[in-house]
Amino acid sequence: MTEATSTLRKKAGHSSASLGQLAYHAVRNAIEAGNLTPGDRVSEYKVAEWLSISRTPAREGLLRLEQEGLLTSHPRRGLVVASVDNDAVRELYAAREFLEGAAAGLAARNASRPEIDELNRLVEAEAEIPDDIEALYEHNKVFHQHIHRASHNRYFVKFLLTLNDIISAERKLSTLTDKKRRQAVLREHRQIAEAIGARDDKAATAAAIAHIRAALEARVKVRKESSLAKRALPPDLPRRRKRT
Repeated sequence: MTEATSTLRKKAGHSSASLGQLAYHAVRNAIEAGNLTPGDRVSEYKVAEWLSISRTPAREGLLRLEQEGLLTSHPRRGLVVASVDNDAVRELYAAREFLEGAAAGLAARNASRPEIDELNRLVEAEAEIPDDIEALYEHNKVFHQHIHRASHNRYFVKFLLTLNDIISAERKLSTLTDKKRRQAVLREHRQIAEAIGARDDKAATAAAIAHIRAALEARVKVRKESSLAKRALPPDLPRRRKRT
């Protein structure tokens, strides 16, 4: 059990509902961190054993993750981490485009002065991050989550968290591996922050929408390149049988 999971365990207490929450957040965090990847099997028995809880709350947590689309039922393997095909990616980004645009517009109207100052600080800090993909990935997540909270709409925060967790299951295909895309992301983030700071909700919405559309284009490109690379790999050679 990791330190983060242990902390969740202490907070959960002993009620079935709380332990169900524990199972939900522990598995969700593992998916978001890339410790569980698309296609990995997730059984209530293993989760219960991992978290030292009974199978009933483990089942409740996994059911919630299935309802949110992070897990899916496989006919032979049971629950597995959901894979995201090309159609699903486009659907996810269409939803993100709408929600991120609306959240940025609301942030331009509702963000406090300290929240705007922190957003500008995040943009400046991003420019100083070296070409560390993992650090940039985490910083990008913090930047967007800050805008979500600055919208002061709890439902946008909740819906966007679910969408981004599904996309995070493919974090190994991060678009930030491309240097040109990293530079473009910084420019796009700066435009969003400037519009929010100017209290221009229309410009903030437009900048956020443009950012998500560019992110989709980059994501599709990365997925295509990854698929082509896999096809180019030589087939596994059959193992030589030992003589008896």
